[in-house]
Amino acid sequence: MSLVRQLWLSVILILLASSLTNFFISTYFERKNLQEQLYLKNVDDVNSLALMLSQDDKQLTDIELLIAATFDAGHYQRIELIDPAGDSIFKRQYRGELTTDVPALAQKVFHFEVEPGIAQVSSGWNRIGTLYLESHTQYVHEALWHRTQAFFVSFIIISLVAGLIGSLVLHFILKPLDMVVEQAHRFSEKRFMTLPLPRTKEFAKVVLAMNSLAKRFKSIIEDGNKRLDELRYRGQHDKLTGLANCEAFETLLDAQLKYRDREGHNVLFMLKIFGMSEISLRLEKQRVDEIIVEFTQVVFDFTKQIEGRFTDVRFGRLNGSEFCILLTEAEDIQQLSDVLVEAVRAFKGRSRDMYELYILHAGVYLSPDETRTVLMRRVQALLIEASKERAMALIDNKLTIVAPFNDDIQWRKALNNALSDNIHALTFPVVRKDGSAIHYQALMGLELDNDIRKGGYFVHWARRLNMIPQIDVRMIEHILAKIEREENAYDYAILLSYETMIDEPALTSILNLLNRDKSLAQHVCLEVRESVASAHFDLFKHFTLTLKDTGCKIGLKRVGDSFSTLLDLQELGLDYIKIDSAFVYNVSINVSNQNFLRGLCSLAHSLGIVVIADGVTSKEDGDTLFESGFDGMISLMQQF
Repeated sequence: MSLVRQLWLSVILILLASSLTNFFISTYFERKNLQEQLYLKNVDDVNSLALMLSQDDKQLTDIELLIAATFDAGHYQRIELIDPAGDSIFKRQYRGELTTDVPALAQKVFHFEVEPGIAQVSSGWNRIGTLYLESHTQYVHEALWHRTQAFFVSFIIISLVAGLIGSLVLHFILKPLDMVVEQAHRFSEKRFMTLPLPRTKEFAKVVLAMNSLAKRFKSIIEDGNKRLDELRYRGQHDKLTGLANCEAFETLLDAQLKYRDREGHNVLFMLKIFGMSEISLRLEKQRVDEIIVEFTQVVFDFTKQIEGRFTDVRFGRLNGSEFCILLTEAEDIQQLSDVLVEAVRAFKGRSRDMYELYILHAGVYLSPDETRTVLMRRVQALLIEASKERAMALIDNKLTIVAPFNDDIQWRKALNNALSDNIHALTFPVVRKDGSAIHYQALMGLELDNDIRKGGYFVHWARRLNMIPQIDVRMIEHILAKIEREENAYDYAILLSYETMIDEPALTSILNLLNRDKSLAQHVCLEVRESVASAHFDLFKHFTLTLKDTGCKIGLKRVGDSFSTLLDLQELGLDYIKIDSAFVYNVSINVSNQNFLRGLCSLAHSLGIVVIADGVTSKEDGDTLFESGFDGMISLMQQF
């Protein structure tokens, strides 16, 4: 029962108890008072009548007439004259039924016992008899009954007014309690938030205690984040530039080639700085390091210039003068290379120290059937050829899979036709250690070129045509319809793009779809890439807190590089995370990654987050991951 209802009940009970007590006491004294007044009336009336009958010498007939006239003119129950011998001389008594609105039960409760008025009637010195007079009690019954009705009406009005005023006052007083309840509710959802202290002293104590718990938990998370970041950075990053070191980047490439969408336009650029040995002899080490750091910033700035033309980016420093950039689901490689050439030219023009440096790069599309070794030989061969030709860039723009659509108009038409009735959901299970499914990963498949194509085949064109939000919304519609058709509904995970997160109409459509039937929405898991969440945390936080209200689950995909740096992670209430295959690949022989992932699992579990390994390629890796604390995995041993 709510507190407001309890207040209403308390007010009614208190008013009822006090009012009934007051009613019974006042009714008792009122009845007694009316009874005394009625008795005094009887005495006064009988004395007046006796005095009239005793005046002059009246015959018996006159006495009877006078008594009858008095009876008929007044409201009397009985007037009787009894002689000294005890016999009735004359008696008038009302024997009819009085018309009254007083219920019989009330008449019994308000029963009046009034003594009759008694007076002596005489003629001269001779006593004629004793006169008895009783008034009707009907009128005092009615007066008391009307007073009772007025009491109950006033009681109801006072109770309603008191309850309404009490509700308003209670609503104002309990406002802080609503915040405390919301805070506790968010705690249960693994969202540890703090509140401002309310003015009410008692509530302030509760809020202070809960805020202290949230801050303590936040401190634990921040400490864990810091240790994780140090562990990850020490084992996988170049100390000078902060880029992935050679070993980490090679692992990333292995995972990319084995696991990522084989139809995707994934691009690898390798950059080499020639002349570093010569300039190292002429300049101090500190200045040489500064040039390397400045060049690293050029690489970062290049990816910012082409933002929106790829999905994910990873950087690596292979040795002192070789750098790599991996772009997934990227647009035309030649156009990207042209931007990179201009960025390098601008960098060389900043300082005289850099004039002696010769920076070039090579670029290739990743082929799904080649190994990392073959890929690196291919791009290094292009670098050697570019150095011989003294060219700033050399690109191999041959694609393994070539789409038959050549321009925006053809692609828009093909995508619209596919979205209308040729959507497919390619699903595979995310399994626990015992083999049961946590949920099913759902990938968008569109029927293009007489075949079902996955995202990598068309996503770069969809991004160019600003159709990504439309595709994501249609995918959610398709999955909800699939869930509705299933007898035993499964959970399905859908990866949403950055373009969808910033598209208000698309978000509104998703909210409407999920709110339409929350029993279906609870089987939907919406994912966002970790790189998007960390780069646009406020946007991701708004996205998460908004969609969580629909009952769906929220997760992060391709987690590893930035999870420990996400701010206010404890307030998000994430349901699960999927660790990037780059950290999972060959983890059974990679002690550094084992330590990092063990710490990541511990941190995530402290927040109630399920941890899933993405792209497990061997039983040894799977066993190692489960021993490290993972809750589930996406296995490539059976799916591909």
